[in-house]
This record gives sequence, C-alpha cells and structure tokens, in this order.
Amino acid sequence: MTAGSLNAARVMRFSMGLLVFVAMSGAFAKDLIVFSGGAVKSALAPLAEAWEAKSGHRLQITYAAAGDLRKKLADGERADIVILPLENFAALEKDGLLRTASRRDLGAVGIGVAVKVGAKQFDISSEENFKRTLQAVKSLTYMDPTRGTSGKHFDEVVLPKLGVRDEVRAKAVLGEGGMIAEKVASGEVEFVVHQMTEMLPVKGIAILGPLPASLQKTTVYSGVVMQAAKSPMEAAALLEFLTGKDARAAFAAKGFSAP
Repeated sequence: MTAGSLNAARVMRFSMGLLVFVAMSGAFAKDLIVFSGGAVKSALAPLAEAWEAKSGHRLQITYAAAGDLRKKLADGERADIVILPLENFAALEKDGLLRTASRRDLGAVGIGVAVKVGAKQFDISSEENFKRTLQAVKSLTYMDPTRGTSGKHFDEVVLPKLGVRDEVRAKAVLGEGGMIAEKVASGEVEFVVHQMTEMLPVKGIAILGPLPASLQKTTVYSGVVMQAAKSPMEAAALLEFLTGKDARAAFAAKGFSAP
C-alpha cells in the first residue's frame, strides 16, 4: 500500500470515528421540559444557556404566571421540572405530582412599585402614605389575582387591609403575565405594583421601592423534579446547577435574595 493510500485510510478511519462520536453524543443529549414562573426568567434564561453548553442537553422552557402553570398541570400537562412559588407545592405534592426530595430553593423576591421615568415620585414609605398614593393615582396595573402571586397578595391582602379595594379595582388594568410594568413605560397606566425581578429589566420606568414592610410579601421560588419526568437524573443535575455558587450570584444580580 502506498503512503498516499495509508494516509487516505487514516483520514477515512478518523472521519468515521468522528461521525460515530457525534452520533453517540446526540443520542445521549436529552430534551428537558421546564415550566417556570415568569418572575424567574431574567435569571434563568442566561443560566439555561450556560447549562445547555456545559451539559449538552437542551431545555424547553415555558414561562408563565403561576396560575397558568397550575392550570397546565391540572389539565394533565407534564414537565421534567416545575419552578414555582414555594406555596404552590403543597397541593401538587398532595396530588403525587412531585419528587419532593428533589426540591431546591432558587431565590426570594419581594413586591415593588414603579412609575414612568420623569413622572411624579409618590411617597410609599408607610401604610398611610401608600394608601394615599393608591387613592391619588388615576390608573394602575397589577397582576390578575387568579394568575399571579403578587396580584393575589395585593388584591386579597394589601387592598382590603388599607380599605381601598373597590376604589383601586375600579381604575386598575389587570396584568395577564410577563413584564406588566411595560404598561407604565408606554404611558398606558400611571403606576404598577409587581414583583421586583419583573420590573428591573423594564426600560422607561422608575422603581419607587418595595412595599412598606407591613404590607410586603416575599416569595421563594423553588424548583422540583416531577414524578412524570422523562429525564429525572438530568433534571436533578440542572437543579443542582441552579443552586451552585455562580448561579446564586446570577440570581442576586437580577434582584433575588438568598432563599
């Protein structure tokens, strides 16, 4: 056999080996389905890309309000991982949908208030000042209480406590999910009450601060592997990644506190 023939044979063997390796790598790659509350998106999206690059697996993430995700689960839809406010898990555990021991707490977030950049800076420093502000604004938005955690707390706890529920509801445009603070940035409404992590990325708004401490609700977002997970080991590995040192720093940079 000539030198040229030997080289050609080596190249052929190398190419065939490379093709086998690529094929095997593709065979081991998994597609993981994740249902996640929208408040986690700003931190989770870049971390998901990093994990895909590191693991070789692919993530299909559905971001939605907690109420919408609960409805998906009630309708029989399943994922490998669900990321929701911790308070949602008791009912899901009762229904046998979760691998409880896999739960990992990712981050905590409070509720804040914002107006359009350049608009009047309302005083929200106390219950009484916040009440007067709610009475003074001409329009506002907060999450539909049947769909979002912050909206449920604001509508069912804060407004009744302040005695202005009907008055505020009459001038509210309820949010359906996503960055509802964009309604303030666009000028559609004057005022927004929403979770801090979903307001920080919105351009054109000025965050006045968190709700007064006596009215505040801090929500812990947790991830857990579902009983019906098709790739439970990979799902558990993802949750471990999301609670590592670098991931903790990424969550903190997006407005989350340690859970």
